Amino acid sequence: MKRAVVLAGGGAKGSYQFGFWRALRELGIDFQIVTGSSVGALNGALMASGLYENGLEMWHNITTDDIITTSPSTLSKVIDTDNIASSLKSFLGDLGESAVTVKMDPFPLGELIAKYLDEKHLRESGIDFGIMVSEYPNMKTHPVRLSEIPYGMLRDYLLASSTVFPSMDPKEIAGKKFVDGGYSDNFPINLALDMGAEDIIGVNLRASGIEAKYETDYPVRVIRPWFELGPTMDFVPDIADRNIALGYNDTMRSFGKLDGCCYTFEKGECEKMQKDFEKYCVDMLVKCGTVAISEKDQYTKSLAVKGLAEKRQHRIGLMDKDLAVVCAETAAETFFVQPTPIYTVESFEKAILDAFRPFEEKEDNPVSAVFRTPKPLNYKLGQLSGADKRDITAYLVSLWPEIASSENPNRDLRTLCRYVPKEFFASLYISFLKLKGE
Repeated sequence: MKRAVVLAGGGAKGSYQFGFWRALRELGIDFQIVTGSSVGALNGALMASGLYENGLEMWHNITTDDIITTSPSTLSKVIDTDNIASSLKSFLGDLGESAVTVKMDPFPLGELIAKYLDEKHLRESGIDFGIMVSEYPNMKTHPVRLSEIPYGMLRDYLLASSTVFPSMDPKEIAGKKFVDGGYSDNFPINLALDMGAEDIIGVNLRASGIEAKYETDYPVRVIRPWFELGPTMDFVPDIADRNIALGYNDTMRSFGKLDGCCYTFEKGECEKMQKDFEKYCVDMLVKCGTVAISEKDQYTKSLAVKGLAEKRQHRIGLMDKDLAVVCAETAAETFFVQPTPIYTVESFEKAILDAFRPFEEKEDNPVSAVFRTPKPLNYKLGQLSGADKRDITAYLVSLWPEIASSENPNRDLRTLCRYVPKEFFASLYISFLKLKGE
């Protein structure tokens, strides 16, 4: 069986793919095919060569100036971005206006490729390697396999796959012009299939670019970041280190070696979290009227829990075992708890409470002030649209002690569960942590 690694483009976000590679090495997962587009092609060439340490050194040290040099450009006066081909507009995405107002010189990137990549080493690796570039000006896909590239021209094709037009001039090779692979297929799974892949592990960076549709009966595992990886063109070592950690964590969770949905826990910790939280959660959902007593045994199928699952893009069928971790992670994300560590339940709870405490101690919570007024509930709900989610959550946390001691459902809280489900369940989990600490 031939296994392929497929690496999407995404500029500086590509450091995430080295965390993925670190995980593959620890897991002992090998591969026979590698395909990539843009920065995924550069990372892919390093992976196919087995030059892990070279790649780590590169990502730990490079800055934006090491990749490109920039100067003011007159392109924005020449190119009407409202009328650019749809593929180009889609690709520009988070590059924003810089794609047409800044002129980029790819010379430093060529020097970087020469420093860290050994073409001879790659050709002797036994790994089948493919690069996606886009033809210019029609923006059609132009897949190229290493076996088709004349010796000494690998750097040219890697540069072509990373040519961000219109900031960079199209790369000319053998009389043809090419630009970034992201303009036609930023995630070249089809190329891997054409090269004989029967099992695919892909890393999609959630970056700008066109992704071609593919059809296959072979297994395809795609690893994507949940958290933002930073701007596409900001090559900063600290951000790269963070992204490498996230790529490692996400990959290890994908293969079941670590726990969690978007944050990461030691194996077995999420089961412990669910066991601790479940009874409190059910009792409080019944008390506040969001789950009927008749639904108590199947509370994860209630509208309240379905609303949370939808907002968190989580399968409702998995909420029986995942509700606690989804609530905990929602609370952590609300208060910007760092996603890079590998947590225990205890260390995660502490991180959440430490991040929450300044908002709990706030004397002038604007959400509390709004809900203390006698104005109609619809007015109060309207005020939430511009409110800080941390203030909303802190206000909801303040309501739970009263709910716990009351026999009457809280109408406002029941409505807020439907209106702000993430803040509602985040507050429920934090109230549970506060009760545990008493």
